[in-house]
Amino acid sequence: MTSKVREMTFDVAVVGGGGAGLLAAAEAGRTGCTVCVVEKAPTLGGTTAMSVGSIMAAGTRLQRRAGVSDSPVEHAQDLAAICEQLGLHDNAELRDLYTNHAAEAVDLLESIGVVFTQPMPQPPHGKPRLHQVIPDSSSYIYHLERYCRKNSVTLILGTQADSLVYRKGLVCGVKVHNAEGAMAITARRAVVLASGDVAGDAELLRTYVTTGLDGVQPINPVCAGDGHRMAIAVGAHIVPRTDFSAAGLTHIRFVPPPKKTLVQRIPPYALFAQLAKLAINHVRPTLIRPFILQFLTTALAPDRGLFQNGALLVNLNGQRFSNELSGPGINDVGQHDRKVAESEGEDAAPSVLLARQPQGRGYLIFDHRIATLFSNWPHFISTAPGVAYAYLNDYRKARPDLFHMAPTLEALSEVLRMPAHSLYQTVGDANGLHADCRLARPPFYALGPVTAWILVTPVGLKVDNYLRVLREDGSPIAGLFAAGGVGQGGFTLTGHGHGLGWAFTSGMLAGRNAAHRDNT
Repeated sequence: MTSKVREMTFDVAVVGGGGAGLLAAAEAGRTGCTVCVVEKAPTLGGTTAMSVGSIMAAGTRLQRRAGVSDSPVEHAQDLAAICEQLGLHDNAELRDLYTNHAAEAVDLLESIGVVFTQPMPQPPHGKPRLHQVIPDSSSYIYHLERYCRKNSVTLILGTQADSLVYRKGLVCGVKVHNAEGAMAITARRAVVLASGDVAGDAELLRTYVTTGLDGVQPINPVCAGDGHRMAIAVGAHIVPRTDFSAAGLTHIRFVPPPKKTLVQRIPPYALFAQLAKLAINHVRPTLIRPFILQFLTTALAPDRGLFQNGALLVNLNGQRFSNELSGPGINDVGQHDRKVAESEGEDAAPSVLLARQPQGRGYLIFDHRIATLFSNWPHFISTAPGVAYAYLNDYRKARPDLFHMAPTLEALSEVLRMPAHSLYQTVGDANGLHADCRLARPPFYALGPVTAWILVTPVGLKVDNYLRVLREDGSPIAGLFAAGGVGQGGFTLTGHGHGLGWAFTSGMLAGRNAAHRDNT
């Protein structure tokens, strides 16, 4: 006996409940349309909820209040220069779409209760245009969910989108299923795909980006190219990004804390966030930094400067497995990741090699000389949006689970549960090769574990400046829009704040355009 397929009808159906999807749904709902969001995870948030939480935008109200003179043209010029420096392709039309509307998205988020720090510099961009959310990225989801409910958006969680309904050249709905069975959702005006990127789908990565990523875990495994596959089935074109390498897509990050701290359990209410912002602006930095960093050090990366001064990257057996300065994958403030062609080749990149180590984890090892050096400007462990930089003492206070110290290398091996004398042998070998950066001054330190993740992938559907999904010949597929990672369409997002900025900006515009589909 076949169970009956349930049916629902809306004006606009949005697939994906991350930042792009929620803002698309809320903006479509604000026009008076009936709207639903279909999210396959049991909770909202997507990759947005896992992000550091920064947005790059030029011409915002926050910049004007801070006396920062900036413009979308300058922002676009900086982005173009970075792509040229890295040898990456870009979509100039989408770049301009983003830079022309990113400030509007930030202003909209601020209007619904999201609180940001003062705009901050982010080299090599020429103006302070990095807007960091307070207290963390959960604030986006909290306020966007409220914004959706205010605009009568129906949220359907724990539900997998399977295919688009396509009749006579028009996308008019989506077929889904959940624990209760199959469901057909009719979309009278449009479907908006906001299902994220392809980081969790090895086949799509091999086909549209590169090989060499097998075994590298995505930071968000829910992003498995669902929207891409559904769109392909109705004639959409995916823009390949073979200009990216496996090394360029694999990034070293400190592992998240084993459980949320008391500070991280503070709800992202606007009042609390405003109080935190006042504290950031007016309380002595030494007092407020540990509080703020408990939100931020969950997603930070070690900077290349550590390794330039002699720190080593070892696996869980205490063995060094790479030249730490070879290839991209390690954060490089102001310079961005160097081209692989300028290093020892993609297979030698430490991020790719880390993913192949036992459990895909490792530690940063250094001595008291480096510990002292990286306790003050200009030597920092990580960039930390909102407080600018995180030093060793910040990690000791805010992430004690990552901070390890012992009087000898043998004792440090024991602390890290590594084979006896492993670090002594590894450091001794390294000291023989690098006499100018010897690790010899006790006590000795370790930061970690670190792991290698695919954070986001640049593979998106071909879209126009209305965010309509296009066929390979450039013709639009009626009734189908895309935003966020699935709608990236050849636009290259580099550095902090552009992935999230594109998610919100494209989601805002796609939702509005979907609601007025007959006018586009």
